[in-house]
Amino acid sequence: MFRRLLPRTHPTLSLLRNAPKRSATTPSQSPPPQPQPQSRLARLNRRLPKFLHRHTNALASAPLTHITAFLLLHELTAIIPLFGLAATFHYTHWLPPWFAEGAWVLKGVEMFGRYFRRKGWIRGDEEVEAEREVKEARVVGWRDRAWGFGEGGTRVVVEFATAYAIVKMLIPVRILMSVWAAPWFAGWAVVPVGAWVRRVVGMGKRVGKKGGGD
Repeated sequence: MFRRLLPRTHPTLSLLRNAPKRSATTPSQSPPPQPQPQSRLARLNRRLPKFLHRHTNALASAPLTHITAFLLLHELTAIIPLFGLAATFHYTHWLPPWFAEGAWVLKGVEMFGRYFRRKGWIRGDEEVEAEREVKEARVVGWRDRAWGFGEGGTRVVVEFATAYAIVKMLIPVRILMSVWAAPWFAGWAVVPVGAWVRRVVGMGKRVGKKGGGD
């Protein structure tokens, strides 16, 4: 009689009660992403000769503004000499023969030839002609050739390739100059420009909030 009066436990409730309790697990936390300037510095280090690492490794513990200044200086010391040397070779009709016969020049011809052709600045046959001329110069020697190798696009490609080879050769000097000038360049350009950008962004956000409130 008493059994009939007692409420029966629903089978679902009994299953929930008897279910094994799972221990609370905290999701594994991935390490915070590396700041972009530091990751770029690490990639640059992997491409540099080992004897330069003692100069660039010191930047790993430097402020981010100094790292940013170093990376900017490293790019500027490549871009400015590249265009300056290419313009000098173009308007003086002169190339240093000991560079024009090197492997870096051939790499530069292939790189700039493809880029200029994609942009439509030279024709496909001028790209092929520039590669042929440089390969031939490596065999017979540039001193034994007259300057009159393909004018126009071919000439421009070889000029940029020779400037590229010189810039590559100056990497140790560029690294030392960039490391030495990084603190000064950070205070002169990186910090003021960063402060100006933050100020402009802050003004834009305040104006947006006022417009949204109206």
